[in-house]
Amino acid sequence: MEEPLYFYTKSMPFWGLSNFAPPGIEVDGVYWDTIEHYFQAQKFGDLALRERIRRAATPKDARELGQSRRYPLRADWDSVREEVMLFALRLKFNVPSARALLLSTGERELIESSPYDHYWACGKDGTGLNRLGRLLMQVRSEIRNDA
Repeated sequence: MEEPLYFYTKSMPFWGLSNFAPPGIEVDGVYWDTIEHYFQAQKFGDLALRERIRRAATPKDARELGQSRRYPLRADWDSVREEVMLFALRLKFNVPSARALLLSTGERELIESSPYDHYWACGKDGTGLNRLGRLLMQVRSEIRNDA
């Protein structure tokens, strides 16, 4: 069995799998620079705040705004966050260059190696849920099945 493929920072070969990496996505005629921008904005019902996050200069800035608890999260956020992420991933990896990168991973397990995130990534000790990696593998499988 092949070794897992870890991604997280720009210095890693498969950084393009990261939500911080281009390409951006278009949703309902609105362009988002990265999935991170889109995902963080979807946490809130306040349209002005969503737009502020969309216009954030960097994905890091978008994340910081989205993780601020000065603003109330959508009441249903915990139940819809994975659907929101999957929707955004499907859009991003529909772009030919991104799709080619994802398909180039073969059958390898994909692991986001953020030491800070135990839900979307593997966390510092490797025991995190790695939900982003699992959703990426799902999208990869969907792309192969559609081909």
